[in-house]
Amino acid sequence: MSIDIRRWSDTMARITAQMTATLLIVTCAISFLEIPYPALGDNLALNPSLIATSPWLAFTSLFVHVNIGHLIQYMVALLIFGAFLEEVIGPKKLVLVYFTSGLAGNIASLFFYPNSLSLGASGAIMGLVGCLTALRPKATIWFGADLPVIFFAGIWMVTDLIGLFVPSDIGNAAHLAGFATGVLFGRMWMKKFKVDREIKRRVRRALK
Repeated sequence: MSIDIRRWSDTMARITAQMTATLLIVTCAISFLEIPYPALGDNLALNPSLIATSPWLAFTSLFVHVNIGHLIQYMVALLIFGAFLEEVIGPKKLVLVYFTSGLAGNIASLFFYPNSLSLGASGAIMGLVGCLTALRPKATIWFGADLPVIFFAGIWMVTDLIGLFVPSDIGNAAHLAGFATGVLFGRMWMKKFKVDREIKRRVRRALK
């Protein structure tokens, strides 16, 4: 499959988003520590039987993953959607959406999967997707073709809704809760981050 560099350049340019890059680097560093220290994943994962005495597990679980494939999948999504969203709302609000959505996803996991360990940044990342969907639903992301953000969101939401009724080891409830939290943030900030205001802000920045 050939890659159109001009179409991909806008997405790659967003790599400079500092907070997204920081989250990606920290998450990868902690996840790679699971290779020499396999017990680290279990110690940092969300464990329903320990959450009452170790509430920090609701956050540390966002930094560990099942395997390298699991990590790569979510870090690519973080890079694409997180950097795009950071460009719109800024780093501080990105952190707020990320960790609040991750917490919402883990709370959902406690109710839907009370006998299972939960780990991974899926709820947090789906929160970023939800927020971006609310603020920029028609914005396109190049993935072999120019596709709107709402297309990706729709595919994932349908998949997760179906997954709620199909037993698997995927935390569909966490995805849905994270996405819903992100949408709520996006709706709350919709007036502040209108497209026309963003254009004006970029013009002022370019004229400085």
